[in-house]
Amino acid sequence: MLEKTNDIQKKLKYLDLDLNKIPEILLERIDTEMKPARNYEDKKYKVYKYVPISKIKILLTRANRLNTIQEKCKMASPIYSYLLPEDEEGILKHTIFLKMIQEMDIEQINEIEEEQIKLRKEIPFKVKYKENYLWQIYYSEYTKNYYMLATIEDLDCSCLFYLIKEQIEYEKTKKEKEIFVPISYLDYSRRYFTKSQTSDIEKYLWQFTKDWPLMYEVYDKKDNMSFQIVGNTEVYDKVNSVYKISLDNNEDATKFYKLIKALFILETEFPGRYEFQARIAEDRWN
Repeated sequence: MLEKTNDIQKKLKYLDLDLNKIPEILLERIDTEMKPARNYEDKKYKVYKYVPISKIKILLTRANRLNTIQEKCKMASPIYSYLLPEDEEGILKHTIFLKMIQEMDIEQINEIEEEQIKLRKEIPFKVKYKENYLWQIYYSEYTKNYYMLATIEDLDCSCLFYLIKEQIEYEKTKKEKEIFVPISYLDYSRRYFTKSQTSDIEKYLWQFTKDWPLMYEVYDKKDNMSFQIVGNTEVYDKVNSVYKISLDNNEDATKFYKLIKALFILETEFPGRYEFQARIAEDRWN
């Protein structure tokens, strides 16, 4: 029992979390009615952003990761309800939180920290990165806030504890940091392409590469958006290579769409007469 207590105290010290003097940033009253985009259930990550550490509200949910977003929200509570054992329910939640602390892996949190240091300098070529799904960050148009919706059933809560650690540091230093994360259940803004045009691009690129591309809206630290398309194509003798197309403004996006549409029409409407092969350049598509 003493060993267990010492282990929890060691990990609380690593987080710099004093349960007798909980930081204000973790005690903030949160509107739990996130109200995600109506009827939007696509679980694919389409939007990646740099989100300031201090702007993310932390919710813990009893729902499983595989539950619907509505079920997750229904069973969600602000993190402070797990930190303050004020009543019988609070004591139960506090016990659950201490167990999560005990099972916390400091090495995994350090790995996330190292990864985010690199991500602050450069966005990955493929946009997505290893285990980015663990973040579970949401944006609510209803409240205009970002939320981390962490399930207490997860075996790996390293992203949750990394965020807690960074928020505590922010409260002490007031030095803001951003994390580069996918935003769950968020559709494209449609700033560059309509819904039908994004579907068309998938179809057109499959025609030329025989591989379904992944498409993302990526926002830099200044909130500038680029539409990034990542896929694979054969370069020679069945050797495949990754390609990436980055479109930074409406003019480039329109130019790209018109070009690839015209090539698709020529190849499909005049079979045998026109056949285009994908080639990968060292520079941008244009």
